[in-house]
Amino acid sequence: MVFVFDLDGTLLKDDYTISKYTIETIDKLEKQNHTIVFASGRMLVSIQKIIQKYFFRDFPIIAYNGAMVFVPNNGIIFEKTLDYESSKKVIEFLRIKNIHRQAYVNDRLFSEEDNDKIKFYSKHADVEYKIVNDLVELLKQKEPTKLLAIDKPEKLDFIKEELDNLNLKAEIFKSMNIFLDIVPKGIDKAIALNNLLEYLNIKEEKIIAFGDNHNDISLFKMADFSIAVENAVEELKNVADFVSKNNNEDGVFYAIAENFPEYL
Repeated sequence: MVFVFDLDGTLLKDDYTISKYTIETIDKLEKQNHTIVFASGRMLVSIQKIIQKYFFRDFPIIAYNGAMVFVPNNGIIFEKTLDYESSKKVIEFLRIKNIHRQAYVNDRLFSEEDNDKIKFYSKHADVEYKIVNDLVELLKQKEPTKLLAIDKPEKLDFIKEELDNLNLKAEIFKSMNIFLDIVPKGIDKAIALNNLLEYLNIKEEKIIAFGDNHNDISLFKMADFSIAVENAVEELKNVADFVSKNNNEDGVFYAIAENFPEYL
């Protein structure tokens, strides 16, 4: 089987740690020849740091909500960028609305404001950032893998509606309640997983997916069995096969123990 784990709010506790029970469980699954995949809205380098910290080795990774796929020993096997015109429209719109915006280019983080939000994100993702005078000018040189807006949840809900009306060649959804992700059109975790499994030649395997937010909905619809943690958004719980304990109560471990005890 293929076990696909979201990170923030699912596998990770609120303090960004993973319990020893969950780590041991994932180790057991891998030793039984199940495929382990980590799928997140985070940057590739950020995901790799977490995996190395807790597992001391590489795994297949879906980064940027599906815009980038990494396979150990083979590197990045898939990447799609957001077109320049859509990127320009998003950045200029967010400027007018006074919403923090940042861009990801070549797996590096850029912002045009050195504020509390970029500092918070840098600490959250454990990555450095670079300030530029103008993100639009930066993206003329290289299109971004993703853009991100950061603000209060209710403000982002309103902003999403307005961005949806701009007819962008983009997918727009929340990865956390204060993060609004803008990725290339036709990109999500399910499409990326399909590309990954085709590359690994394991498309016939059953898929078990874990998540907590809107960016996991496509993955849940693709999975043979989907597990939402208790702290997940209601929209995800509504399409889940099982709702587990929350991320701070080892929801991933509990779900596996309840539904797949033979693997423990």
